[in-house]
Amino acid sequence: MTTSISYINLSWAVVGIIDKDGHNSLQSMKRPNEPIEVTIERYVIGYLVFWHIAYIDKEKMNRCDDEKVIELGRKKMEEYVTSHPPVATLPKFYIVFLNQPHIGCDTHGLSDVFCV
Repeated sequence: MTTSISYINLSWAVVGIIDKDGHNSLQSMKRPNEPIEVTIERYVIGYLVFWHIAYIDKEKMNRCDDEKVIELGRKKMEEYVTSHPPVATLPKFYIVFLNQPHIGCDTHGLSDVFCV
């Protein structure tokens, strides 16, 4: 695959970011002294709520620390991006929810891949 994906693990999802200049894009979103995971989580939740896609209550989301499930989420995302390559050079954010049955997950605990 020619597109490089940077992964950020949230406690309830894996987020993949495609951006040829991702470091600068992400830095512009960060608040002072904020870990990148917090920045990405804030962005994803805000996007989902703004577009009325989903309301995310972090306190009610299932935590997932299972490395095998996280790795399967990354592989699922990579397969999706390979078969649906981004057309624009704009930053792309993808998300796979982990062990969230209320969102709809397969037998491995993975949701579909969503572009946010």
